[in-house]
Amino acid sequence: MFLSIVSFLLILSALVLVHELGHYLFARLFGVRVLEFAVGFGPRVFAKKGKMTEFRINCVPIGGYVKMAGEDLNISSEEIPKEQLFNTKPAWQRFLITFSGPLFSIIAGFMVFASAGAIWGFPEIKVERVTPDSPAYHAGIRAEDRITAINGRTLIQNQSLTDAIRKGEPLELTVKRNGEEQVLKTEPAEFPQEALFVIKDFHGEAGDELSMINGAAFRRDFAAYSDILAPGITMRLDFDTGETLRGTLEGFSISEERFALGFYFAAFKPVIKNDIQGLQKGDQLVRVGHMKLEDGVDLSLLAQAINLDENSFIIHFSGKAVEWYSYGFPEILEIEVVRNGSTATLEIAKQDFVKAITEPNVFQEGFDYWYPENAFQALGTGVRWANEMLVAMFRVLSQLFSGGAGIDDFTGPVGLVSIVGQATRAGLRTVFILVGIITLNLGVINMLPLPALDGGRMVLALVEMVIRRRIPPKVEGYIHAVGFFMLMALILYITMIDIGRFL
Repeated sequence: MFLSIVSFLLILSALVLVHELGHYLFARLFGVRVLEFAVGFGPRVFAKKGKMTEFRINCVPIGGYVKMAGEDLNISSEEIPKEQLFNTKPAWQRFLITFSGPLFSIIAGFMVFASAGAIWGFPEIKVERVTPDSPAYHAGIRAEDRITAINGRTLIQNQSLTDAIRKGEPLELTVKRNGEEQVLKTEPAEFPQEALFVIKDFHGEAGDELSMINGAAFRRDFAAYSDILAPGITMRLDFDTGETLRGTLEGFSISEERFALGFYFAAFKPVIKNDIQGLQKGDQLVRVGHMKLEDGVDLSLLAQAINLDENSFIIHFSGKAVEWYSYGFPEILEIEVVRNGSTATLEIAKQDFVKAITEPNVFQEGFDYWYPENAFQALGTGVRWANEMLVAMFRVLSQLFSGGAGIDDFTGPVGLVSIVGQATRAGLRTVFILVGIITLNLGVINMLPLPALDGGRMVLALVEMVIRRRIPPKVEGYIHAVGFFMLMALILYITMIDIGRFL
């Protein structure tokens, strides 16, 4: 945990330095006197006095600031010439000084992603498994295929392909198989609602297709039962072949209809990457308890079921059809592995196994990395990668205002400490990409049109440019003061959520 905190503070300090450097340089460009350039808050730990600016490192290393003359009306600026005050500058100059911080953060994010692509390459978009009788299967897509382009455009991350599939429009996929490329035409199909039920103290068996829920005929609409499906209720599922499953509903989730092709992306292999908890590097998991593991899809299903006890049952439906199900697992697991070409059976406590498989970098990746033809193409592709990430971030933030996402979906400083800790254990490449994501986020979040953020100041400057009249500085100061307290309350709320997740 200590290493995670230190790593987080170092990364945050570097990103804040870049952000505030943007404010500082543009303030100097327009002749605004910068009184302080600080990383961190609170009493100073180190300071160096420049010609007009004091450069500081403060004792609370979270955030930073650039203090400009005339920015805070409560601080006297009588000894400073009027033309060097922030609040005397034209609205367009104040807009650019404010905008420069987010701009520098976003530019830095682009540089990080471009560098990551040039150094490490880009992850392959690889197919793990294809669902029989699906659009993907009929189009000729097969396991182990690498999808290199969509509608003629090079594919960098699988989210871009997922977004295109969700539109439900015809697609041309360029697929590389055994070193040869071919273009496959396909069209996504609408897949039915899906539901996942966890039932404890269960009795009975599951069949092939669901026919009734609690005695009422099931008509492919799980959402119609959402009002009565509450944890703790007695549950009865009847199947078309006569089986019945009873028990107490412990949890459930429902996914609406969606367009899909019917294949799974490769993520991880069930092969151990490093020695951990009785498992050795190179061990291939072939069975954990009653569950057989053939590929990364099985590994993901195991992750959903492994924490359930023996009295619990998890079942996944796609429409009426049962996609998969599993019983819970005992406290001592019998694990079958292939080790050095021979089969071995191990006994490991479930809590130790769960702890092991949730560690970063424990499984081998199920894909390789590809490199463009030269460094210039790698840098260009990295810039495209960053741009796609940036667009996705703006999309998520727009969902916050439209109701598609909630504050609970975001993370704060405590959550970032945990994420950074996992990234440092996963390797330098993961840390590098995480830095790119965080600095892009820093730029995007700061452009939100909220008081006390750069975006709020930018909006007020734009208003002045439109109305051609100066907003009274005191009024602007009150707006930002109220916004600051609201922002601190929001950060505190998100931090409490993070602590709850951590606990």
